[in-house]
Amino acid sequence: GSFWTLSRLDLDLFAPNAQQQHTPDFYMENFVTTKMNEFGTVHRRVEAEYMAHFPDTDTHEFQKPYMVMYRQAAQPWHVRSERGWLSASGDVMLLLGKVHIWRDDANGVKELDVDTEDLRVLPEREYGETDKPVVITTATTQTHGVGMKAYLAESRLELLSKVHTRHEPTRK
Repeated sequence: GSFWTLSRLDLDLFAPNAQQQHTPDFYMENFVTTKMNEFGTVHRRVEAEYMAHFPDTDTHEFQKPYMVMYRQAAQPWHVRSERGWLSASGDVMLLLGKVHIWRDDANGVKELDVDTEDLRVLPEREYGETDKPVVITTATTQTHGVGMKAYLAESRLELLSKVHTRHEPTRK
């Protein structure tokens, strides 16, 4: 009787549905996308060694993403991480693993360097935040803290706790 009952069951009920599995429907290697502003100038560029789209969640996952946020009157911000994830609506990006943020001066010399982990980015607001340790380095200072709010459009970084700075004057 058990054999007959098993043979009568629709075994497809137990097979995973392709749309329920979290598998990509397409991927790209050496992915680059550029977003322009309303004036036709480059606003943001995102690159990655690998990008995959997942139809079950309509999300994207990246390997080694690199983002450049251009600004009208100032040098662009650069953001790089080990991995990334983009929400279905494109309004939230998670930069996972080690995250490196920097800005160079007009001569191409690094003026601000930020190292942290697991940064949540709202690309349209040019805002990022983390609750992980942060190290901010300039030519004369090194600041450590835990947690950060980064208002990149305003060039303002706010460390949330356990902040301490070491200042070393430049030598002449």
